[in-house]
Amino acid sequence: MITDGQRNTAQRFIALLSEKEGSSYSVRDGPDPPDFLLNSISRTSWLEVTDIYMSEAQAKFVNCREEKTFEFSGTGDETAVRLINQLNRKLANSNYAQIFRQRGQGILLLTCCDFVFDEVNLARVEQCLAGFTPIDNLGYFSIAYFEYRLPSGYRFYGEVYPGRELPTSPLIRHG
Repeated sequence: MITDGQRNTAQRFIALLSEKEGSSYSVRDGPDPPDFLLNSISRTSWLEVTDIYMSEAQAKFVNCREEKTFEFSGTGDETAVRLINQLNRKLANSNYAQIFRQRGQGILLLTCCDFVFDEVNLARVEQCLAGFTPIDNLGYFSIAYFEYRLPSGYRFYGEVYPGRELPTSPLIRHG
């Protein structure tokens, strides 16, 4: 089931994509998978949105009403490792075969939900991506983006697959 937060994330991303491509996209809930179906005058596609947390404990704290406390612990590269693991899982997931047959390649949006993500964490993500080769890419996604916020408060979108471009400049952002 798609949440309002996921819809907001998708709408925000699609507004940026529409601006970037010069074509207006509409977005609606998908059959799960994928999360969303995309349509423009010239293209039909789909969008899968996946949250990346610093740890399982943080994910539970954010998503489970029963969780009342959260402690920051672990290494500084956990978010980067979790990003790479999720990217690998999504690229190798055969559950996208049907939507791929119907609408072609989709877009993967990995959203950073780490409370304390900063430039140091971003550098670790870049290091992990530099050596990244998918274990089993089934070809269902044409591109994967990473959405993140830095302490400046701005939201950034960087390509993490197949290319690697993670902006830190306010010139490439969505506020």
